[in-house]
Amino acid sequence: MNEVTIFPLLYAAPLSYYAQFIKNQSVLDPNERYTKQNFRSRSLVFGANGVITLSIPIEGGSVKKPMIDAQISNIEPWQRNHWKTLESAYKSSPFFEFYSYLIHPIYDTKHLSLWEFNLAFHKIILKCLEVSEEISISSEYTPITATDQRALYSSKKPHSSSLSFPEYQQVFSYERDFEPDLSILDGLFNLGPELESYLLKLPV
Repeated sequence: MNEVTIFPLLYAAPLSYYAQFIKNQSVLDPNERYTKQNFRSRSLVFGANGVITLSIPIEGGSVKKPMIDAQISNIEPWQRNHWKTLESAYKSSPFFEFYSYLIHPIYDTKHLSLWEFNLAFHKIILKCLEVSEEISISSEYTPITATDQRALYSSKKPHSSSLSFPEYQQVFSYERDFEPDLSILDGLFNLGPELESYLLKLPV
């Protein structure tokens, strides 16, 4: 059995995250510290003008707190805006219609907690990937381990920058260079059922 790997819970996480997640005995930590400018509240997708950052507004965003206590600010219609961006970016992709009926409802449901929103999103992604393993969640803060993933996902410094990602057809590949390691949604909408085999081949 693989050593247990501690993961943060991210928003529509990068492909490299899910490549690691499905290859390891994974545990999510709700008591890790939430900090700004990382993929816990940000996700990168590919639009007509290049990479787009989807950002979830957090109340008191600069204050460090356990992830489970990070509250979403719903003053602005961020969920509607995120979905419109996804439609604009991926509606012409091969598998948008195939998966959108599973993903769209989460953007129609108001969540107060970032942890709850990300967990609901994570469950949908695992369903799309047809990964049926039970999600393990730690009951208290877990100390740093050798295989810890919690410090690796900063949106300013992606941990996978030195890795080689096989190219696949993206919606705007005809006019822009391939963009590696975007949100799992980019892989899902472009690769569909082939995404799992793509993730298993990634050298992460």
